[in-house]
Amino acid sequence: MKYLTLIRHAKAGSIVPGSDDAQRTLSDRGRADARMMGRILAAQGRDPQCILVSPARRAIQTGELLKPPVAMDVRQQLYLAEAETIWDFAYTSFLEYQCLWIIAHNPGISEAVELFSGSRIENVPPGGIITIVFDELIPAGGNGRLIFFDIPAHHR
Repeated sequence: MKYLTLIRHAKAGSIVPGSDDAQRTLSDRGRADARMMGRILAAQGRDPQCILVSPARRAIQTGELLKPPVAMDVRQQLYLAEAETIWDFAYTSFLEYQCLWIIAHNPGISEAVELFSGSRIENVPPGGIITIVFDELIPAGGNGRLIFFDIPAHHR
């Protein structure tokens, strides 16, 4: 079995006109939410063997605050990636690993849930976490089962 945990970066600070979107940092609430969601992930007892993360500062900060047990691998193509790109990274990583986290952005994360599992989550909010399990790995994906979905607002 293969486990894919999709994580939308936590709440970012406001966009400053004229600034680079990729350099936005987490808000105070985003930092608190990421720490809290990290504790929830740790309690699941399914540590990732690989973590792929968007190069955006808010995504990297989210990953750092989740306190993962392995180093993050920054992948430029995950910045604002579409679901198909996220799957390409997941499938390739699953050839080597059983448990993978991907930290990225919407709409790609929300679209990925439906593409990978057939489950529809209209809008995964900042800090949202989804785990999909694959009993069998097929190149086209789409055969996963949604086994976990949680958001920071459930714990405030």
